[in-house]
Amino acid sequence: MATQSPAGADIVLIADDNASLRSKIVDFLTLEGIRSVEAGDGEAALREAARVHPAVVLLDIKMPTMDGLTAARRIVDMPWQPKVILMSGFDDSVRLANKADLPVFAVLEKPVPLRLLARFVWDALEKSGPAN
Repeated sequence: MATQSPAGADIVLIADDNASLRSKIVDFLTLEGIRSVEAGDGEAALREAARVHPAVVLLDIKMPTMDGLTAARRIVDMPWQPKVILMSGFDDSVRLANKADLPVFAVLEKPVPLRLLARFVWDALEKSGPAN
């Protein structure tokens, strides 16, 4: 059974090496009433995930130091089992993510309209937690 951290039950971690895009996503999700934290690469995402126990993790697939697929493999196995949404603007990365044997919530192709991204995040938040 999954154990959701009460402190992070409604937190979304956004990991993307594009600081401008990451900031736009954070700002939009904040307007939607979603609390979020940020990371600039896969290694930072792992550290933040361990620190705040987010319910949902948005990962860019192509990032420096550790790519999103590698980070996702480690994040999906965390004790509270956060929902992972992978994103990429590269067709080959999207195809690779779709072929990977990873229990991710979604794989999205960038650019993702912010309203659509927020819908995926809300859906993942609704499906996260101990009963799901």
